[in-house]
Amino acid sequence: MSEPSTYPFEVRVLSDLEKVFPTRNLNAPELIGPLYALRGERVSFQIAVKSPCSTYLVPEVASILKPYITIRSVECVPCDNPCSPDDPDIISAEPGLYPDPLMPLARDNVFCLGARYWQALWVTVSLPPDAPAGRHPIAITLRTATEEVPTPWGLPPAPPVTISLDLEVLPLALPPQTLWSCSWFYLDCLESHYRTNPFEERFWEILANYLKDMALHGVNVAFTPLWTPELDTAVGHERPTIQLLGITEKNGIYSFDFSLLKRYIDLARQCGIEYFEMVHAFTQWGATAAPKILVNGVRRFGWETPADSPQYQEFLDQLLPKLVDFLRSEGLAGKCFFHNSDEPGLKDLEKYRDSLRRLQKHLPDDEFPIFDALSEPEFVRQGVTYRPIPHTAHLSAFDGLPLKARWVYYCGGGLKDPSRVLGMPSWRNRSLGILLYAHQLEGFLHWGHNFWFSQYSVHQENFIPWLNTTAGHSFTGGDSFNVYPGPDGHPVDTLHYEVFAAALQDQRALQLYEQLAGREKTMAIIQEGLDRPVKIGDHPKGPEWLQDVRRRLYQALKAMANC
Repeated sequence: MSEPSTYPFEVRVLSDLEKVFPTRNLNAPELIGPLYALRGERVSFQIAVKSPCSTYLVPEVASILKPYITIRSVECVPCDNPCSPDDPDIISAEPGLYPDPLMPLARDNVFCLGARYWQALWVTVSLPPDAPAGRHPIAITLRTATEEVPTPWGLPPAPPVTISLDLEVLPLALPPQTLWSCSWFYLDCLESHYRTNPFEERFWEILANYLKDMALHGVNVAFTPLWTPELDTAVGHERPTIQLLGITEKNGIYSFDFSLLKRYIDLARQCGIEYFEMVHAFTQWGATAAPKILVNGVRRFGWETPADSPQYQEFLDQLLPKLVDFLRSEGLAGKCFFHNSDEPGLKDLEKYRDSLRRLQKHLPDDEFPIFDALSEPEFVRQGVTYRPIPHTAHLSAFDGLPLKARWVYYCGGGLKDPSRVLGMPSWRNRSLGILLYAHQLEGFLHWGHNFWFSQYSVHQENFIPWLNTTAGHSFTGGDSFNVYPGPDGHPVDTLHYEVFAAALQDQRALQLYEQLAGREKTMAIIQEGLDRPVKIGDHPKGPEWLQDVRRRLYQALKAMANC
C-alpha cells in the first residue's frame, strides 16, 4: 500500500501476475499482503507509477531483507503478433508495445519515468536457504532523483512516497527441483549476436553469464551442441557452425577430441546446471538427413546426406561408443539424454523408427535414454518409443499408454494451454507449475531460450530481437526467446521468464507439502471448491485461483512448520 501524500505521482502495488501497459488507465487491482515465501524461494511484485511529467526517480529499500532485493524496470518492446486472436483469455492480439524486458536500473539506481502513462518496477526478493523466518516489512520509498540527475529547468523535487508490503518467510526450505527443465540454448545465436569467434575466451565468459541465469530460473538441462543443431533451419540452408566435438578422419578411422565438450560440461556444472541433452542426431520434422558435421575442419555431412547413408551410420558406429565412455567418465550416466529427430509426424514413423534403432544399439536406455518432442500416440502404440514428449494440447492422448517417463512441451500460444506469449495474461504462464504437479510430469521442454534468428534461420546477421520479437513476423512474441541480449554480455531477463520460473517454484512447494502431508491432501488444496479435476486445458481462469491455491498451500505449510 502507498502512504497518502501530496505526491504528484500515482503509485500502486501490483501482483507479479499483472502486466502494466503504457496506457493512461490501469485497471489492475492493488496487491494486498502479506506475501508468503519459503527459504530459498524468489518472489516478486510490481510498483506501478504514473507521472504528470517526465522525471527521474530513485527507489530506496528499507527492510531486513534488503540484501536480497533487486529492482528492475519493466520495459516495453514492439510486437506485431502477440498471441492468437482466437483464444478467449488474451489481453490483446493487436500489434503494439508489450511489457517484457526487465532492465537493470540506470547509473545511481535511477528509474526514468515518462509523462502521463503507466510504467512499472519489478521487485524481486531472492531469499537464501538460511533467510530469517518471520513476517518482514518491506518499505520502498520513491524520491525524485535531483542529486543523481539535476534537471536544467530546475523543477522542485516532489515529496517522496513510500509503499509497504509484508513478506512472511516460513521456516521451511524450498526443496530441490526434481523436474528436468529444458530450454534450448543456441550457442550460434550467442556467437552471431555478440560477434565472437566460436570458443574464444570472450565467448566462454558470455556463455557463463547465460548459463548462470538459466540455472537461476529453473532451467537445469543444458542443450549440448556436439554439432550444429539442425533446428528451425530451412532445407538446404545452414545455421552458423558451432561444434563441440573435434573430429578427424584418416583411412576410414575417426578420431574424436572431447576437450571442448568437457569444458562446456564443466562450465555448465559450475553455473548450476545438473543435466545435459545431446543435440539431435538427425534433421527436424522427419529424420530425413544428417545434421551439419565438420570432419577435418570441413563439412562432411549435412542436408545432402540421407539419414540412412552408410557413411553416416559408420560415423555414428564409431562415435557413439566412445562418446558413451566419455560421458560415463564424467558421471553423466542417468543425467544425460539424447535426441533422434524433433517433431516427427505420423508419415515419418518408419523413418523415425529406423533412425532411432541406429542410435539405440549404442545407447543403453537406462543410462542414456532418447527423448523427442512428438505428439502422435501411434509411436507408442507401435512400440517405436516409450519416451515421447507430447505437446500440452496432446498430452491426454497418451493417457494409459506404457510410458517410461512423462514429459510435456509447449510452443506458441496454443488455445487453453499454459502460455508465455506477450499478449497472454501472466496467470496462464504461471498455471504451468500447478499443472505439472497435478499431472505428475517429470520433464518439461521448450524450444526457444534465445532463438534470435528469423524463422528457419533464414535471417541471422544483424537480426535484432529487441526490435523483432516474433522471429521475422513468424511466431507469437515471447515464444522464441526468454532473454534479450544485453550489451555487456549478460542476458536481460523478461517478465514472462520470471513468471515461468515462479511456476516451477510452485511445483516444488506443492512437492514439499506432499512430503509432509501426502499427495491426497496436496491435491485437495488444488481442487478445493472445484467440481472436476484440474488438468491442462481445463482449470479455473484468472489470477485469483492461482493466488488462492498459493495462499492455502502456504497456510498449510505454516501450520505444519508450527507443529
